[in-house]
Amino acid sequence: MALADSCFLQAAQLPCKDCGSFASLQLAARFHIARPLAVQSLSHRRSLLLGSVASTFCSRATQSADVGPLFDARKGSQSTQQWMPIEMDSKHPPTFVSAPQRRIIAIGDLHGDINQTRRALILAGLLTADGSDTWCGDTAVLVQVGDILDRGGDEIAILSLLKWLNVQAQLKGGAVFQVNGNHETINVEEDFRYVDPLGFLEAENFVNFCEQEHKGNYEAAFAEWRVVSHKRKSEKYNSPNWMPWNLFKMQKAMAARSFLFRQGGPLAKELARHGVVLRVNDWLFAHGGIHPHHVEYGLARMNKEVSEWMMGVESSSETSSSIPFIATRGYDSVVWSRLYSREMTENSNETIKVCAVLKAALQAAGAKGLVVGHTPQILGANCKCEGQVWRIDVGMSSGMLNAQPEVLEIFNDKVRVLSKSSQSSWLMGNDVNGSVTSAGQYTAI
Repeated sequence: MALADSCFLQAAQLPCKDCGSFASLQLAARFHIARPLAVQSLSHRRSLLLGSVASTFCSRATQSADVGPLFDARKGSQSTQQWMPIEMDSKHPPTFVSAPQRRIIAIGDLHGDINQTRRALILAGLLTADGSDTWCGDTAVLVQVGDILDRGGDEIAILSLLKWLNVQAQLKGGAVFQVNGNHETINVEEDFRYVDPLGFLEAENFVNFCEQEHKGNYEAAFAEWRVVSHKRKSEKYNSPNWMPWNLFKMQKAMAARSFLFRQGGPLAKELARHGVVLRVNDWLFAHGGIHPHHVEYGLARMNKEVSEWMMGVESSSETSSSIPFIATRGYDSVVWSRLYSREMTENSNETIKVCAVLKAALQAAGAKGLVVGHTPQILGANCKCEGQVWRIDVGMSSGMLNAQPEVLEIFNDKVRVLSKSSQSSWLMGNDVNGSVTSAGQYTAI
């Protein structure tokens, strides 16, 4: 067993303490107040328009999150049901996952903000609120839809945290999945335009920690980084010789980031464990979007090609280029598409066409719904196309809108948005005829 795996498994034996509940969350404004006036006005607009943003099929109810039927059903079922195991295809990375009767949580773009990441996980009922980073989601399945990297200073710590939570979740019958976004792929290309200065410095700090404390064992250093990163950052920034804009030091930090994220680098290999699209039961998850031609090309094929490219190995596909274009390049690629997440006017010709494209993609993939991030939703997480697409990037990172976290919950074909205001959005799943349907389970393909 690798040292990193040993570290994760040892910590996974810790008991779950202080498991947060939705009822303990306090009423709070969605946006923090220390913001420019223009951004505060967006918050005010959101509070006024929140109830009317969704279509008829996506109407937001005012059920309290701690007494809502999804939450009660989930808690009651934990002790009364014998859970079937989660199954996934044998490909690397996995594309198709069967998770019968699981509560599925989707979280949008995190952009290097570990504090907001933890708040989102606590909000979802997956993480204890005592600071121990202990999984308390039982058999739940978490899907993070990409863009962990850029715009913040704790990117590596977030990656370390999610991997650690996955080890704990698997011991409980749950799982944690990620899909890569455009900011993951451009970092592997060594395109660092959107990297925060603190992101460069975290990379240098991580490399130094690995060499000094783990003798170059990057897996062991990565396993521990979620715990030590804050302390090491504080010690470094509070030292009398700290000069954040020293050009020479920044060059060293940039070189460290390049080493970590370039093709075949330690963290590029970590990203390669995840695909650009995932189907869990009836739901597709992607950062930008899935179009019919993506399904025709092959979802598992795209995942395999992107993973091999990140790892720096020659792809077995004869048609793929050095970087898988259909998945990672162009306005209609999986990680860059904004077709489903841009502003749509209800019942306009353009919206009708977009929803027709979505319907064709879902039918081809054998799915009922799609969850995407990528484009910040000023009014909060919402759905379009009669509930067939959910847009969940709410700009929660301090490097974006610094918005209060919102997460999507899917359970037994019912979907709702959980937010810190202790209000939940509630949706009954509808098929094309408008009737209520039950969640289908897929055996691993």
